[in-house]
Amino acid sequence: MWQSVATRIMTGTAAIAAPAGAADKVLGGTLLDRGASARFLTQTTFGPTRSEIDRVALIGRDLWLLEQLGKTPTLHLPRYQALLAQSASAADARYAAWWEISLTAPDQLRQRVAFALSEIFVVSDADTTLNDRPMQVTAYYDLLVRNAFGNYRSLIEQVALSQAMGLYLSHLGNDKPDPVSGRRPDENFAREVMQLFSIGLWQLNRDGSPILDAKGEQIPTYDQEVIESYARIYTGWTWAHRTTWGRGSSVADETDAPMKAFPDHHDSGSKVLIDGSLVPAGQTPEQDLKAALDSLFNHANVPPFVARQLIIKLITSNPSPAFIDRIARVFENNGLGVRGDLGAVVTAIFLDPEARLGFLSDQTVYGKLKEPLLRLSQLLRAFEASSRSGIYGVGRTQAAYAQAPLGANSVFNFFSPQFQQPGPIKNAGYYSPEFQLQTETQGVLIVDNLGKRIALISATAGDNDPVLDLSSLVAEAADSSAMLDDLNVLMLGGSMSTSLRDIAARAIALTPDAGDEASRLKRAQIAVTVIAVSPEYAVQR
Repeated sequence: MWQSVATRIMTGTAAIAAPAGAADKVLGGTLLDRGASARFLTQTTFGPTRSEIDRVALIGRDLWLLEQLGKTPTLHLPRYQALLAQSASAADARYAAWWEISLTAPDQLRQRVAFALSEIFVVSDADTTLNDRPMQVTAYYDLLVRNAFGNYRSLIEQVALSQAMGLYLSHLGNDKPDPVSGRRPDENFAREVMQLFSIGLWQLNRDGSPILDAKGEQIPTYDQEVIESYARIYTGWTWAHRTTWGRGSSVADETDAPMKAFPDHHDSGSKVLIDGSLVPAGQTPEQDLKAALDSLFNHANVPPFVARQLIIKLITSNPSPAFIDRIARVFENNGLGVRGDLGAVVTAIFLDPEARLGFLSDQTVYGKLKEPLLRLSQLLRAFEASSRSGIYGVGRTQAAYAQAPLGANSVFNFFSPQFQQPGPIKNAGYYSPEFQLQTETQGVLIVDNLGKRIALISATAGDNDPVLDLSSLVAEAADSSAMLDDLNVLMLGGSMSTSLRDIAARAIALTPDAGDEASRLKRAQIAVTVIAVSPEYAVQR
């Protein structure tokens, strides 16, 4: 599978004009410079580390991806349970487990893709249905981790039967209609699984552009009748351990098992699917669910819809139609006739010539604002932050960063993929999803929190506070130029501008090197802070 994808991407490298000498750095198999390696890791992980930069530079991108695809998934639930046993509160344990794994797990590619999936297949403990269920939220995240390189068809079924999703989108305990009482099936999941998880609102060409009717207008993918039909399909499912039907919960319901079907509470009448085919009457809940999810999985919209969503989460906010088309084709066929192979899809995304060289061919549009949470994770990983207790007590970051893992304010995620920042970006017709979080107030809070984390030292930190290890910078802090060379690669992928370098050098010079560790630590902290709060660090190129 993987080799066939790599071959298809290599044959497409002519789609983007590359500068002379750059072609040998598009794929692995050659020695890459450390800046290019760091830039690649900014896309594929929660942040580059010196050791991982050296590894990618040595073995190349394609072999690094192959290694990552083969790594055993690091799951959150066991760590969550271990932290609970250490008397951490349930909420603190969930966040600590997430931060520990995101910052230290060896399967970084899987964890990064799972985070992207968590912003597409959204559940959130900001909602009252889940704010006191950290176990189920943690189990849901592990579902995404396990399926990050699996098949989309399997993923969407596991999502549909997840207790966390069933609570969040209210199809857990969704009962069949009752004409006497006037009860109707809940339509929430039926709507969102189409709008947000699979086909979107409008019919698409393979390159993500809208299909237009004879009047030049966009064509909806579904209507209210389709929603009602699918809502009837998603009836009859509830808590996993139950022997009798019920929607209310008890302590016994705190499991990570998929929901269980109760045929007597399932609407067994015939239904019409989105492709016009008929689900016959008398089928089991499992048979109806299979028919419904198969119909969505095979819809022509799914490849471009999923491709665009993943590209904008991982690479750039405004992918070209050609980029979307190439990835959609891999979704349709991984080279071995398999549809929906997410491992092939993400491999194709990261090796695509637009992902690798787009910042050179289109410096005006290419790239994206980093999500606030990723600005923090990149800083903590770059300097291998750790705490005295071994617990990663970063906590709930919603106030300072407008984000917390699985903490979005709505099913539409922290920000919309269609958001356009008013002004030049919107006027030019471009999208800027993450800018929806970048208010003036939030910008100040992010900068302030990053600065405080950089200034934190072991002597003043709490037992669970992760502290940056700046020892390597302290060792070279007498030479500000060498220190900035190091930080240029580690934090900016070798893209530091002359103006930022000049600002950083002048700021460092305000604290002369006195030959002692204290002055050199201060110089190192100043250098890291200037870069971490800069617009250049806030942007992924």
